[in-house]
Amino acid sequence: MNVSIDQVLPVNEIIEPVNRYLHNPIAATIVQVIKNTWVTPNQVTYISIFVGLVSAYIFSIGTVQAFFFAGILLEVVLILDCVDGQLARAKECSSDWGRLLDGIAGYIIYLAVLTGVVVGFNQEYVTLAIFGLVTIFRGIAYDYCKLTMITMIEKGYDGSIKEISDTHSKISRNNSTLWKVYFYYLQLQRFIFCGRFIRLDKFSDYGKENSKDYLLSSTERKDYQKKIGPLMVAWSWNGVDFPLFLLVLMSLFGMVESCLFPLVCFLAFQFTLTMVYHRTQTQRLLNVGKVKSI
Repeated sequence: MNVSIDQVLPVNEIIEPVNRYLHNPIAATIVQVIKNTWVTPNQVTYISIFVGLVSAYIFSIGTVQAFFFAGILLEVVLILDCVDGQLARAKECSSDWGRLLDGIAGYIIYLAVLTGVVVGFNQEYVTLAIFGLVTIFRGIAYDYCKLTMITMIEKGYDGSIKEISDTHSKISRNNSTLWKVYFYYLQLQRFIFCGRFIRLDKFSDYGKENSKDYLLSSTERKDYQKKIGPLMVAWSWNGVDFPLFLLVLMSLFGMVESCLFPLVCFLAFQFTLTMVYHRTQTQRLLNVGKVKSI
């Protein structure tokens, strides 16, 4: 009997630990309460944007008390970010727009909070700018690895390629600016890891040449998951929520000013080590069956 890969190969290793052990369990409790109500996942996302903007404004006040309350609101945002996805699955109402909205909301909130911290500090501009860039690059890389690794394990193909192709199809049907932005966001991810960037007007020809799915067998997927496991754990510490949660803790304990520069150095060093480790594992993992990228 063939056993589903989902039953034997857990992919929790790449979920950010702060979400896996803290935010997701809290979000699951909230979802149990609201899943049979009129509340929708998109409404939760809109609420998280509002709370995030309020948090950013309070950060901009710049006092220790303001940072404390802003930190509490930012923690609420991190929990709500887990609620909307879980609620969509519980209600079986996931949608392309919901996924896109969730991603856009994350960056809106992050940039707003960072701006609020900059205004509140009225100093440390260079440190905060580096913090912002490092966290954004961590988020971009983490999203790519999460999508690629999970779909390779669960379905046997590179999910990033399919996501780009599906997004291109959506643009062909609906010439939306948001989908175009998302298309280039996905292309940026591929460029960072694979060195390839295909313009929108050139993608049709490229897609025809690369339309075949390189499906891994069940055995190959198990082999891939076994070898990718340590790398998944390394990437799980490189998402956006981890730095934001550290910012929450520093805000609650009044340690933002003293800990900001060490935090930036730590995040940059951690991300660099993960990228180096990723590169060293690439060739070994590409030898698994028909794997074309990781």
